[in-house]
Amino acid sequence: MDSKEYIVYKCLNCNRSFILLASEVSHSENESKYITCPYHGTHRKIIVTGIYDSVKECMRERSYKRDKGKMKQIK
Repeated sequence: MDSKEYIVYKCLNCNRSFILLASEVSHSENESKYITCPYHGTHRKIIVTGIYDSVKECMRERSYKRDKGKMKQIK
């Protein structure tokens, strides 16, 4: 089965990227809810930039650094 697990979105207003589980996205769509930017809840203009099987594939596209226990995107 070719179901992908993770979907990468990009907010067109604040230009930030975020990753969501595909199962959560489909659950929200079934309940007629829309997806917004997690950084600013009022931003609805988002686009899909990638669909991946694992988080490692998502992180391979960009550079990340651990800062005080949190992962930060540096590039």
